[in-house]
Amino acid sequence: MPAGYRYTGGRLRWVWMTGLVVLVVIGAAPPAAASVAESDLVWIVEDEVVSEDLYAVGNEVRISGRVEGDLVAVATDRLLVEGVVTGSVTALASRLVIEGEVGGSVVGAAADVTVTGQVGGDVVVGTLDLRVDGAVGRDILGAAWSGSAGGTVGRDLRGLFRSLDLGGEIGGDVEIRANRLHAEQRLSVLGDMDYQAAHLWGQEYLEGNVKGSSVNRRALPPNIRIRGFRLMAVLFMSLLVLVAGLVVVRLASSLVEAAADRAVRTPWRSLGKGLILAVSPLVGLAAMLMVVVWLPLYIWGPLLIGGVPFLTIAAGAWLLALLVSHIPVAVATGRAIGTVLGRRWDTAVAYLVGAVVYLLVLQIPVLGLPLAATAMVLGVGGWLGRRSGSPAIDARLPTGP
Repeated sequence: MPAGYRYTGGRLRWVWMTGLVVLVVIGAAPPAAASVAESDLVWIVEDEVVSEDLYAVGNEVRISGRVEGDLVAVATDRLLVEGVVTGSVTALASRLVIEGEVGGSVVGAAADVTVTGQVGGDVVVGTLDLRVDGAVGRDILGAAWSGSAGGTVGRDLRGLFRSLDLGGEIGGDVEIRANRLHAEQRLSVLGDMDYQAAHLWGQEYLEGNVKGSSVNRRALPPNIRIRGFRLMAVLFMSLLVLVAGLVVVRLASSLVEAAADRAVRTPWRSLGKGLILAVSPLVGLAAMLMVVVWLPLYIWGPLLIGGVPFLTIAAGAWLLALLVSHIPVAVATGRAIGTVLGRRWDTAVAYLVGAVVYLLVLQIPVLGLPLAATAMVLGVGGWLGRRSGSPAIDARLPTGP
């Protein structure tokens, strides 16, 4: 077993983190039993066999051997499958690369997704760049800024792209929306081609290499497109919030526990502190406006120039406070849910459960934004103040099933 690889079947904090992140991404709970790997580099080397589902968390996850089951992975840098995964792959990574063989489907989110190997099922991804030069047994469903489909797709290709190079063999239908569509000479579509493209190259190949009908749809109304990109932005920002919150919880769990404790024990005081911090930029802007209006340029000019570093630091601190403001409330919410369910969760698990609830509440029409804003103000107030002397909270994971 290579250095830097940790392999265990016990309960680890990151197992629960991974499972709940997957719960947010695909809406499915993880299986009760699975092998677990947590390390900077998780590497299943050649000739090594994992005979059950594998949960892996690391900067890089590399599968050179064989996983006889599903792979669920979170990789801050890269997830590389150059061996064999007999089941499906569910991933959250910076880069997702499939060079080997996946028997099931590939589902996940990554900045870059590249498939040069074989996928027996579907490829369902949200990414900035999607490249498929290998073989996909069933459908491709993607949302990407740029894409290239030069391989083989067993059934349908559907998705939303900013630009797409289409030159592979599609066994079913194609239904795509793209601003820029480039059809290559080697393109072969056995079904129908339904597309909408503002800029099109290779129209002759769409007419000659599509066995079914080829229809260029009228451009969608701008409001529909805006909704689609808004949904993608919401999903991306939600994942970003979860990852940032996990980093804070992992690095400063005691401070997070203290902030959550203050938010619960003294909510009105925390709301007051948080409200003061939240409106402080407005007060500062009003003061600057008064100075500019009432004082001559030779007085407020040097003051403004000299205060730029201070204003930059203050703005950065304010934005950082907003970014981490939800964490105490999320932890407190997760603990409350755990108490109802009779579970005593680790701080990270409580945060993930509460953060999912927070993100869901944010989507409620009319009431979602005020409720989320109140939670943010309460969380900011929880961060402000000295650490209390209350008894430490038992953050052990549950010992029962």
